[in-house]
Amino acid sequence: MELTADLNLAQTDNSGAGFAQNQSNPIWVGLNYSPTMEMMAASGKYNLDPYNNIQNNPYGILHDSQNDRKRTMVTGHVDLKFNLLKGLTFTTTNGIDYNDYKWYSFTSTKVNAAGNNMGNNDATVTALQSTNNLTYSNKWGDHGLTATGVWEVTSNEVRRMGMTGTGIAHEQLGYWNIADAASKTPSNGYSKWTMLSGVARVMYNYADRYMLTGTFRADGSSRFTNKKWGYFPSAAAAWTISNEKFWEPIKDAVEYLKIRASYGIIGNQDISPYSTLGSLGTTGFTYGTNQSYTGYWANGLATPDLTWEKVHQFDLGVDLGFFGNRLNISLDYFDKKTKDALLTTSAPGYLGGTSYWVNAGEVSNKGIDATINAQIIQTKDWSWSSTLNASYIKNEVTKLTADSPILYGTSPSPGTVDPCTIIKEGEAIGTFYGFKWAGLQKNDKGEWIDTYYTADGGTTATPDASKDRFVLGRSNPDVTLGWNNTVSYKNWDFNVFFNAAFGAKRLNMVRYAMNSMVGASMFVTDKDYFNNIGITMPTVGAENKTYGNSDKWLENADYLRCENISIAYTFPRSVTKIADIRLSLSAQNLFTITGYKGIDPAGASFSDNGVDRDNGLDMGAYPNPRTITMGVRVNF
Repeated sequence: MELTADLNLAQTDNSGAGFAQNQSNPIWVGLNYSPTMEMMAASGKYNLDPYNNIQNNPYGILHDSQNDRKRTMVTGHVDLKFNLLKGLTFTTTNGIDYNDYKWYSFTSTKVNAAGNNMGNNDATVTALQSTNNLTYSNKWGDHGLTATGVWEVTSNEVRRMGMTGTGIAHEQLGYWNIADAASKTPSNGYSKWTMLSGVARVMYNYADRYMLTGTFRADGSSRFTNKKWGYFPSAAAAWTISNEKFWEPIKDAVEYLKIRASYGIIGNQDISPYSTLGSLGTTGFTYGTNQSYTGYWANGLATPDLTWEKVHQFDLGVDLGFFGNRLNISLDYFDKKTKDALLTTSAPGYLGGTSYWVNAGEVSNKGIDATINAQIIQTKDWSWSSTLNASYIKNEVTKLTADSPILYGTSPSPGTVDPCTIIKEGEAIGTFYGFKWAGLQKNDKGEWIDTYYTADGGTTATPDASKDRFVLGRSNPDVTLGWNNTVSYKNWDFNVFFNAAFGAKRLNMVRYAMNSMVGASMFVTDKDYFNNIGITMPTVGAENKTYGNSDKWLENADYLRCENISIAYTFPRSVTKIADIRLSLSAQNLFTITGYKGIDPAGASFSDNGVDRDNGLDMGAYPNPRTITMGVRVNF
């Protein structure tokens, strides 16, 4: 018997304002605030912008709002391995992953003129997993066989408790005295999901030339109601042609050649626990009296027949090696079809307008992955290795079985901007949908105003949302690249890594707000606005309607980024007499080449629940920091 045990403890502490992708984001607010105003009044309170914006002072949000986060992590596992017979082993791995999250917040009346508020919140997440593996492995001459059976149990439990308060009588204690609050709102929550999994796998190898693998997996998830179980078979085969005798004559030219093929199904159960159950929400109404009466309404529609999303994937690949395997090339073609896709949609208004999960259709992803790995220089003192990765993908919704033929994304700014993305047959996930900007024209007052194309090919200043919207582009790139280089000379080593993406677009909602005088933004704050009146910008004060869900604000998001560059020198033990000492200097996110006018062309989704559908809407994404790191490593 062999015993392995591992225990890890960690704690992280973070402070700073939240940067949620909405109009309260300090980046959004700051870019729409007057740039030259005084930040603080003589009273000690932060000034509000009298000209450009009605929101709280962004400097005050960042500097005088308390937002503290603490995370305590405990992870551990115990492995037991039993050698039952020759070639037969049983391994049981049992682990725990415990996380305790605490959030504390306090906003003073110095920052929020409407009044102070505080919050104390705590959540614990306990994940348990037991994996039991029975494996038989043996060889008979050129024949090798490995058979594996796995039984796995997984559980995840979340407990939440919180308290918020407003009207804090004494602000000196910040978020630590809830009794001082004039109004208190407690909250708590609980969720748990479990999964049972069984896996059977057989792998056969003949003379390191022919390899076959067959796998059958069954998963049962408590997140579903009636159709908990999903079944996922797969098969793979490979032929190492360069190990055949007939390859010997040309082995000097192509040293290694392997062909691979596989087909399999994998499942996705990524929905919230209990989301297939019907639920009611409460609301209060006074009916014109002084007493509030509690009522109930549909908060979630039951979807008991929701089931696993299934991804059917076919792969065909080839691996090549040249020049003593100093040059290696891998090419892969993949065809991935997602069936019974898990998507959210909304019920009609007369049913409460609530959102719910559906198995809404099929999505196709086809593409090519290529990797080139080269040892360009390899001498006694010098070495240079380079790896280039490239991927091309075409995404398309091939079938939509939801009640509505089009699933709309979430409104990034309710009351200001309508939903900007859709899911529909023939288009990609994350497709932008809105009005096509036709340029400027003068109205009967001689003022420049925005115009938009109509469905019949004309132009208008007031397009009809029911018929004049178009597909405008995609948020996901067609091509992604990664290029890594490592150069060594004696005790020096140098590394540089680039990545790039091409074909994606971003809807720059921050630029829209800075130029449009909509919502909380009362006046333009973009310095280039006045230089472009009559070119791309309408006359200030004109009777004009600028739509955020239009391609006027849609930008190409192609970019090339230097993700990391580092240089290091190692003093060997023979020199220092005590240890190997390595000094290093590195820079992350050194530069980005892009035409995108926002902060980050790689931008994130503003909606956690619709990360694919709502991707590419830039509401002021937190910038990717440039980091300079110096390090010392000592090996005794």
